[in-house]
Amino acid sequence: MTTPPVYLEWHAKTEHCSGRTGSFSTLRFYVVPGVETFPTRDGLKVGEWVTEGTSSRIVVAGKYQDHEMVVRHEMLHSLLRAEGHPSEYFVNRCRLTWESWNSPPGSLALGSSD
Repeated sequence: MTTPPVYLEWHAKTEHCSGRTGSFSTLRFYVVPGVETFPTRDGLKVGEWVTEGTSSRIVVAGKYQDHEMVVRHEMLHSLLRAEGHPSEYFVNRCRLTWESWNSPPGSLALGSSD
């Protein structure tokens, strides 16, 4: 897919909230057109981050390619270079889970990572 210009802005926001930096130019974005979810080795997902050496591939279901939280969630995986969802980053710092996305700051307790 042609990377939408707003993705660069979203990447900067994700760097800021996480305190991590990464090269946007190493990210490759793909969309699965016309779907809400797509199959992965871990089951159905709306987005997936896959590392490939020094670059990363982010795949997003077509329905969510313009959804800031979904795209930034996968960008955060890339910045952390890790699977799983440490609450420190995904909930408390960046609010990039379905549960934390629209909740007011300070309303969520620090949970465990999964």
